[in-house]
Amino acid sequence: MDEVGKDIVITGRRKDQGAVRIEMPVWEEGKRTLNPMSEWMLDDVTAFVDAEGVPVNRAHNYVFRNAEWICPLQRHRTDLPWKREDLGKPYWQATEAELQGTDPALEHTYVFKSFGDVHTSVPVYKHESERAGRFVRYASTECGLHTRATEPGAPHGGELVNLLVKDDAEREAILARAADPSAKSVSLDERQLCDVELLLNGAFTPLRGFMTEEEYDHVLEHSRLPEQQLWGMPVVLDVNDRSAYAAGDRVTLRGAGGEPVAELTVESVWEPNKAKEAQLVFGTTSVEHPGVASLFAERGQFYVGGRIKGLKLPKRAEVGAFKTPLDVRTELGLGEGGHEKKLAVFQCRNPIHRAHHALFARVLDQMPDVSMLVHPTCGPTQPGDIDSDVRINTYRALADELAKGEHADRTHWAYLPYSMRMAGPREALQHAIIRKNYGVTHFLVGRDMAGTKSTLTSEDFYGPYDAQEALEAAASELGITVVKSEALVFTAEAGYVPASEAADKGLEAFKLSGTEFRRLLRSGEPIPEWFAFPCVVDELRKDLLSSEASDDSTASASESEGEAQQAAQRV
Repeated sequence: MDEVGKDIVITGRRKDQGAVRIEMPVWEEGKRTLNPMSEWMLDDVTAFVDAEGVPVNRAHNYVFRNAEWICPLQRHRTDLPWKREDLGKPYWQATEAELQGTDPALEHTYVFKSFGDVHTSVPVYKHESERAGRFVRYASTECGLHTRATEPGAPHGGELVNLLVKDDAEREAILARAADPSAKSVSLDERQLCDVELLLNGAFTPLRGFMTEEEYDHVLEHSRLPEQQLWGMPVVLDVNDRSAYAAGDRVTLRGAGGEPVAELTVESVWEPNKAKEAQLVFGTTSVEHPGVASLFAERGQFYVGGRIKGLKLPKRAEVGAFKTPLDVRTELGLGEGGHEKKLAVFQCRNPIHRAHHALFARVLDQMPDVSMLVHPTCGPTQPGDIDSDVRINTYRALADELAKGEHADRTHWAYLPYSMRMAGPREALQHAIIRKNYGVTHFLVGRDMAGTKSTLTSEDFYGPYDAQEALEAAASELGITVVKSEALVFTAEAGYVPASEAADKGLEAFKLSGTEFRRLLRSGEPIPEWFAFPCVVDELRKDLLSSEASDDSTASASESEGEAQQAAQRV
């Protein structure tokens, strides 16, 4: 103990370290060493510490209070304005009233949760993971106790965020500022509006606003927030006029018709290195990638970051269909935290054809204790994809159709106001985190999730199973089970089966090219029911008849791949 200069050593007992460590007692009094079990969560550790009288770091006795949120990357500083109080006991033994204190203005309360050294940790909210304060200023360092695993179904970071203002007086103050003709504001396009909605309703938990420059940089380089939670891609507000915004400004965020939906308090304004962002997020700087082309040509030159407070969720034509995480959790009886129910999710961005349906129907067949959330993204996507309004019409028609069939009681629908970036593995991680906040425990991942092709050569930017591999690597930390599926093909003998199974058994796979599907759609000729649901085809044809630019509006009714069977796996 003298050698390491510590009063107590805490080790991590891992299942992969063999029987020798399993034989150790949890608390070795003589060695002053705590050896937590590998499956223990923090509550198990603190309960053992209290019961056995294990000494703990004095820093656990401190509570730090401040009127404003403090960025985790700054919480190591010694000149911060927060008030520190010694509770005289570890924070987990204190009541909520003791933690909050007597000054209601100091609404932000932080504690040391990590069992590691103080110099490698910063205080965090009590509801956050004990890992949240670990190494926020370091790229790769490890010591002390931390559990990465999270309880299945629990929100990302521990507590579901809701940024809608509840206090009437605060709401009126925000509206008054928005009504001031001299007030700064941003008119949101549909892509930005989707981001604001997901921030407000908690789908982007634990985010509490658009990322600051430091948060943006950390996510770009490490796929993690500064608090060390996994995160796929930056969530930023892009603007074209840097001089219009400064730290401390309050900016009204306006939706359709100029209606105020939220207020942003600016914390940072910067000009990003978009080439770096493209390379790290999309894996390429080629403008043949639709997401990269949008980043360079459509998004503003500067980014604004800061916390937001919401007035209302944006109005949607499909009332009640764009469900919030809390809506889904309440409807399915999941609660706001972790749960023991099994909820799988099927993510897609295109109309659902037979092969798509076969993917999630097979899961329901094979896993009778699982329910399925069909959760299409219904925001802007890449050029050539079908408009969101038309996609929603096809989903509504199919939901009505499937309500009459098998698994109807275990199939649930909700639409996600999310704008696709087509970023492959990193976007797949983003999808998993969002669905985790909806209470999902199992994530169905088919072929080429969030993938795209070159607009010039039609070559794929990502491997067919890159997204599966990325999610498998993150699964235990997220508390999500990845349900993998390869491409399915239709056979006369066995219906839809994995392509490898059809090849092994010598089954003939039916094929329908994207070009032929579009020709049949336009001509009004029958489309094979093994390929598409009649109700979905009807909705696509309605749109075709009402659109003057039929080629544009139906270009991605089936993705332009050589074989539509493979295309149907792309979600």
